[in-house]
Parts: sequence; C-alpha cells; structure tokens
Amino acid sequence: MRHALTPLLIRAKTLITCERDAAQCGVTFDDLGRVDDAAIVVEGERIAALGARVDVERRLGSRQVREIDLRDCVIVPGFVDAHAHPLFAGDREPDFTARQRGEKAPLGMLYTVERTRDALLDAEAFYDETLRARLLTILRHGTTTLETKTGYALHKPGETALLDLIAAHRHDPDVPELIATFLGAHALPPEFTREEAYIDYLIDQVVPSAAAHGATYADAFCEPGFFSPEQTRRYLQSCRTHGMRLRVHCDEMSFGAAAEMAAELEVDAVDHCNCIREADVERIAARGIVTVACPATVAYLDLPQRAPVRALLERGGSVAFASDFNPGTSPCFNLQSVAYFARKLFGVSAAEALYGVTRAAAHSLRADAGMLRAGGPADLVALELAAPDEFGWLHGGNLARAVLHRGVLRMRGAIDG
Repeated sequence: MRHALTPLLIRAKTLITCERDAAQCGVTFDDLGRVDDAAIVVEGERIAALGARVDVERRLGSRQVREIDLRDCVIVPGFVDAHAHPLFAGDREPDFTARQRGEKAPLGMLYTVERTRDALLDAEAFYDETLRARLLTILRHGTTTLETKTGYALHKPGETALLDLIAAHRHDPDVPELIATFLGAHALPPEFTREEAYIDYLIDQVVPSAAAHGATYADAFCEPGFFSPEQTRRYLQSCRTHGMRLRVHCDEMSFGAAAEMAAELEVDAVDHCNCIREADVERIAARGIVTVACPATVAYLDLPQRAPVRALLERGGSVAFASDFNPGTSPCFNLQSVAYFARKLFGVSAAEALYGVTRAAAHSLRADAGMLRAGGPADLVALELAAPDEFGWLHGGNLARAVLHRGVLRMRGAIDG
C-alpha cells in the first residue's frame, strides 16, 4: 500500500548512497558515500531527505511520519540487473543434469522457444500465472531495476507480445522497473536454416515492430556458431535507425571479434566478454563502454575463461555484474549471489561489487537508478549485514530485510501497511 500523504522515516545502521562520482577501481564505501547512524525520508515515490539520523530528524521537527527501524541493517540503493532473460516458459533442469554427467543437453534453447511461444498464446495468463511471481521474487531479493530481454519467441508475433507485456507492467510497484531489450538475434529459430536470411527477416519485419512496441534497447548474441559480427552489425544498425539504444553479447564462449565490432558501433554495453583480447580491453575502457560481466554464468557452465574484469577496471573502465538469469546457462536471479561470484571469480572488493550492481549497471542502461539522493527514486534495499564489507561474502539466501520500490515498502514476507 502506498501512503501518499504521510512521509516514511527509515533509520539504518549504515547507509551507502553510491551517489558520489568515483572510479570503480579500488573504490571504498567512504568513496561511495557512507553514512553511519543514518536516516532516509521518503515522500511518495521519491527520497525527500537522507543523511545522518540526527540531522534528518532535526529537519523533520514535529512533522508526523511513519517510522521503520532498520538500525541493524545496511541500506544500499536498489540493485540494478543489467542483463536478464526472465521472460521464458518451462525449465531446463534436464540440461543441467545431463551436463553434470558429461552428456549433451537434451533440450536446448529451442525447447524454451517452443514452450514460450505456446505460453504466449494467452499472454496475460502467462504473465499472471508465471512471470509475475518470478519478477516479484527478483524484487524481494533487492533488484528494483531489471533489464528485461525478449528473445525466446524469435518471430514477430511472439517478440511483439513479449514487448507488450513489458510495456504493460514495467512500472508496476510489485515487480522491478522493467527496461525492455529486444533480443531478436538470440538464436536461429526453427523456421530458418541460414542466419543471414533470419537477419533479413528481423530487419524487414521485426525491428520496426519492436520499436513501435516499446523496445528501449536492442541486443544480439554475437558468437561463433550464432551471429557473426557482420550480421550483428547490420541488425544493430537497423535497430539504431529505429530509435533503439544498443548493447550486445560479446565473445562469451569463444573469441569471434564481437567486442571490436561493438566498440566501433559505440554501444552502451558489451556483455560477457569472457574471451576478449587485450586490444578489446583498451577499446572498451577508452570509449567509456560498460562491460556487463556475468559471473554466475561462468560458474554454472564451468567456463575456462572469464571476463578480464581487473584489467578493465585498472584501465579506467566500468564493470557491471549481472545475473544473466535464464533457464539454460544461469538460473540465478539473485544479485546478492552474483556479488559473491563476482568477488570469488573476479577478485573484486565488496565496494567494487556493490558499484557493479548499482552505479555501473544503471549507467549501462542509462537509467535513473543505482544511487540514493534527495529527489531521486525511492528504490533501496536493507541488508542484514553487520558491516558493508560483508556484501558479497555472506551468500546463499536472501539478506534483504526490506525492499523499497516506487514508494512501496516490502518487509520480508509482507507489504508494510
């Protein structure tokens, strides 16, 4: 329930605002904006004031407020997931079991495409019975902004239906803020035998429809065995012509010169990048392109190579850490767990990891998110941590005691009334 008239006063042990402009490499919580014994005042969907508790309470004076005591929690901005595929039907657990046995996956992506197309025959039922609960779970774990890809329909009616679902629910307070990414070039659908012909179909028929149905971003899986840099370039240029911003899956499983192509196009984000070369690192950092690393995917697939995160940071680059939530290669929706994998696999600090799931991720999406400031969106998560340095160390569950999104406070298991 939203209380439009009575401000909400939230007290916290520690507040990390992530508002200060600092380089990610070697960043500390003090650099990001640490306030101990802090408070935040929320009015409607916006933050009215924040800072040291005594100062905030003094400014409030005798004004009537609702109060929430979270003085055993560390409050941080709501998490921003910059790479996610949540709009799917069915599961791929048999693929996981087969992979554990060293066998070929029996289902694969086209199984997900088939199940998702079937579900979209009644799109609103698909949302109500499957997607809403999934998105609510993501929100309850602290993600308040979610890049939401299409790409599991791979034809015009299905991709359009997925974009329509995003548009209909992108501002709902019971799910994260949804940022629509059209991933038409995800894989070759069963109706086609040649990638070039499918790219022609996308450009001629699907891209204009995607733009008309609310796609903010366009994405492609540029990878040997999927779409070449030349095919991806044609598709992305068409998407840009129709008003979409660009991001792209690059060199995830093997090197294919995808990141070089993406840097030439000056996309907003290059994702995965496990197999990029030193020259790519220089290009990405120099052009201010955000790298979106997906450590849960690296862990799930036991990939032998991983994104050169430290090299990117040391050259002044910015790295977001995203879930890549999908049924085939990363069934992980929890950015708290992603922060653990980022620290474990990439050797980043707790503060660098928090930067990666807030400021860097928000910048990759050009979203008004990822920081706490007066006048900014009231999106935050209260974590049951003794100190900020525990972020990305404690893991395996949900440490979010409370999540505030669009002025609605969700305490664990309930909505504050």
